[in-house]
Amino acid sequence: MEQSSPLRMGATIASLRKRRGFTQEQLAALVGVSGPAVSKWETDAACPDIALLCPLARALDTTVDALLQFEATLTDEEVAGQINALAEQLPQTGPEACEEELRRLVRRWPGCTALQFNGAVLCDSFEMFFPDAPAEQKASWRAFKRELLERVRASGAAAWWQAATIQLATLALVEEDPDRAEALLDELPERPGDPTTVRVLLLRKRGREEEARELLQKQLYTQISKATTALSMLLGSEKEPRRLEKMVGAYRALAGTFGLADLSEGLLAEQHRQAGEWDEAAAHFALYVDQLLAPLPRPDPDLFAPALGCGAKPDETFPAGMRRLALESIRREMDDPELLGHPVFAAALKKLEESL
Repeated sequence: MEQSSPLRMGATIASLRKRRGFTQEQLAALVGVSGPAVSKWETDAACPDIALLCPLARALDTTVDALLQFEATLTDEEVAGQINALAEQLPQTGPEACEEELRRLVRRWPGCTALQFNGAVLCDSFEMFFPDAPAEQKASWRAFKRELLERVRASGAAAWWQAATIQLATLALVEEDPDRAEALLDELPERPGDPTTVRVLLLRKRGREEEARELLQKQLYTQISKATTALSMLLGSEKEPRRLEKMVGAYRALAGTFGLADLSEGLLAEQHRQAGEWDEAAAHFALYVDQLLAPLPRPDPDLFAPALGCGAKPDETFPAGMRRLALESIRREMDDPELLGHPVFAAALKKLEESL
């Protein structure tokens, strides 16, 4: 018996049949159906009954999974491609379409832990790009993120378990549940081991010097990124001018030495805003906008190539999506009448708005 179905396996059946050198009638005879039935399968007018899938797979020298175009997982590169495509489309398609497509991908590759984790990270973009969404919608996005992260934790995948736990703890804090956040953080090892040094020695022992170099370059980039993040968080709460100056100097030195983005002017603008120093806040904010619109720095190729893409792209700036997020954050947080009415601040804000 044949049944109509949205499943599209016609091209797969036709390709495998031709590779085996069968006519439609020969394939039909092997699985016990008529020639027209095979024709309907191959044109997607109908699909085989479930009871015929195993005989059909055997006749075509394949598996049922391949016949149904089922893949157990995606490569890291494929995951990155799928997630980046959704992120780029998000401002145009809106969060509903993006979420629906993400759910479809997760259903199609239910065993792909990397997709689940990166999909959870993508959920943060919904609220960032659409901060005025109804509270119920935001709660739904967070619930979906939590579901994905819990699946990652349940998978037991060592490469993702710790990162998923940290993400869930962060989500708990956002939802005003510090007890849950603390319980999750307490599950993490106090001193997680880092096998990088030993792996580098192993690669060198095997004569794979290029791989060892690339691993060290990635590790260096990760550690420098962590250092700049820690400095930016310290800057966000520092009040003492002398320490503040040292921290800004260290942040800028790291960014300049290693070719990373320097957004310290935004941190300084917020510091002066909190202190009610409107002229200084406006001046630093104008410089911050210039940083956002300036050519994007590239990691120093002498330090990070070939492990990272360090090709020169002199005209590339911060992505429009990131600038839009910065603008939304500014509108929410820098809403002091004294600042909004400051001509330097107003001009810089208009400049950022026009860049979008």
